[in-house]
Amino acid sequence: MIAASTCWASGNIKDAKALIGKMLALEVTAVELDYRIRSEVFRDLPGLLRRSGLEVTSVHNFFPCPEEAEKPSGDLFLFTSDDNWERDFAVKYTLKTLEHAADLGAQVVVVHLGCVPLRPQVDRLYEMYEKGTLSEDSGIEAWQELKKTREKEVPRYLDRVFLALDRILGAAEKLGLRIGVENRYHYHEIPSLEDVGVILEKFQGAPIGYWHDTGHAHNWEVMGWATQEDFLSTYRESLIGIHLHDARGREDHLAPGVGEIDFAAISRYLREDVLRVAEVASKSSLSEYQRGLKLLRDLGF
Repeated sequence: MIAASTCWASGNIKDAKALIGKMLALEVTAVELDYRIRSEVFRDLPGLLRRSGLEVTSVHNFFPCPEEAEKPSGDLFLFTSDDNWERDFAVKYTLKTLEHAADLGAQVVVVHLGCVPLRPQVDRLYEMYEKGTLSEDSGIEAWQELKKTREKEVPRYLDRVFLALDRILGAAEKLGLRIGVENRYHYHEIPSLEDVGVILEKFQGAPIGYWHDTGHAHNWEVMGWATQEDFLSTYRESLIGIHLHDARGREDHLAPGVGEIDFAAISRYLREDVLRVAEVASKSSLSEYQRGLKLLRDLGF
């Protein structure tokens, strides 16, 4: 079964009934509820979901979007922030997400874990990619410098992640939920390929697993940081869910089949119990999305 993320519709819809209608038009039987859903939409959502027959397989933190937020984001509050209040808010609203997820019958809450504050250095590499100079000496040097700096800085930010997960995983266990640690799009974000293993080892036996995002991994592949299969082969046994979307170059969240991702190769890594969620942005039309879902089903997803 392939669920569909509400991200395809939630950013443009202010009414729960309209949101459900858009998701039913995709002819799916299950959804992942995303962080763009605001409180006014969420109020009517549980009852409408029950009547629609749509199953909720997963929820993406932070859900619903906190009322004080100007713009919804999975990175609205960072577990790695230097500000104590922000770290506390990150945990507080994650715990609220867990409660809603449990009430809705979800299995997994997908989380972003924060970052090492090195975005300017990452953006410099993106500029080199656009100019075609990433493989030149200057590009290689900039990449090695970023890698070295991240390796030096990441331990203290991981410590903050550990403190947050200690609280979150206790609540998740009581509620019968698992936490999906999602691979990220940017190199400075947590977790990197190596960070995933550190986190899973730290919390071995807890209700936590790896959540793979095909578009994020494609960006890493395009940039030369790691391949799609590096992530999947390394964490195959810990994989609990996957976001499925296509990508062209660095543009992701496209309907499967219109980009460069080899979904047949990816399918070989998925156990039967791995949650499959199509995470296509609103820029794809209904017909494009439906063709993408058919492609995935034909490949055995």
